Amino acid sequence: MENRMGYGWSNNTSVRVDGADPNPGKFSSIRWNAVAPDFFRVIGANLRLGRDIAESDTAASRRVIVVNQSFVDRYLSGKNPIDHKVNLSGQGDKENEAYSIIGVVPDLKYTSVRENPRPMGWVPYTQNPGIAGMNIELRAHGDTSAVLEEARSVVHEFGPDIPLLQPIKQTEQYEQSYSDERLFSHMATFFGLLAALLVATGLYGTLAYRVSRRTPEIGVRMALGAQRRQVLWMILRESLIIGVIGIAVGLPLAFAGARLLKSMLFGVTTTDPLAFVLALVGIAAVAVVSALLPAQRASSVDPIVALRYE
Repeated sequence: MENRMGYGWSNNTSVRVDGADPNPGKFSSIRWNAVAPDFFRVIGANLRLGRDIAESDTAASRRVIVVNQSFVDRYLSGKNPIDHKVNLSGQGDKENEAYSIIGVVPDLKYTSVRENPRPMGWVPYTQNPGIAGMNIELRAHGDTSAVLEEARSVVHEFGPDIPLLQPIKQTEQYEQSYSDERLFSHMATFFGLLAALLVATGLYGTLAYRVSRRTPEIGVRMALGAQRRQVLWMILRESLIIGVIGIAVGLPLAFAGARLLKSMLFGVTTTDPLAFVLALVGIAAVAVVSALLPAQRASSVDPIVALRYE
């Protein structure tokens, strides 16, 4: 699915393909909009099959429609969709009132970044005279603000009483589309870092206490010839063992929690290997860093002082 966005609104109705209900016994739905020539070229969507809507598709010419891949997969699976007839509900079932499929485009995200693929079609606005309003897409190079001013001038010349409602740049539309996901991502990052800080603090406190309780033992070990690196590794190993136990307990819970939060995830799956690998590496790093100071303190113990420690 391409991450291109539409303007967030469409008609929704039932559909007939080649004069018959393509999904008998169930509601055969289609989302559709009326657009101008070269619509897909303007928004940068590459056609998988057929052609774009053209200037020659007028009210007097053959009625045409471009459909998305979901439409083909659901209603024309295994068939060449070009030239199949599509009737939209309320627009007649006669052969001369049907739209002929002239092209297929990928599934485009049309109302939100989270939407599921749905059958959709686009028809020329010239062949749908009942349109009460239109959304205009403009492709520009350079300063888009200047283009908006030119668009206002053109619309005013065409009809002084026609308002230009909600002009917006594509980048701004993307920002709006991803605002909720970005907020959730920031919150997840904050709480993740907070959890890591709490884990590090807990590990550090536990290991510091254990090191202080084992000071005489460490002094004896060093008096009997234990090297500082051996003492350092002994303390670090305890921290890593605690981390491994935490991973063994937490990993199944993480899988279960991811399934519960599936609807809140965007851009990752519930079993995304990269996310889990990074989480494991992060836990190991937190365990090592939180144990480093107590381990260094233990490895620097003076055996004589340690043996006198009470």
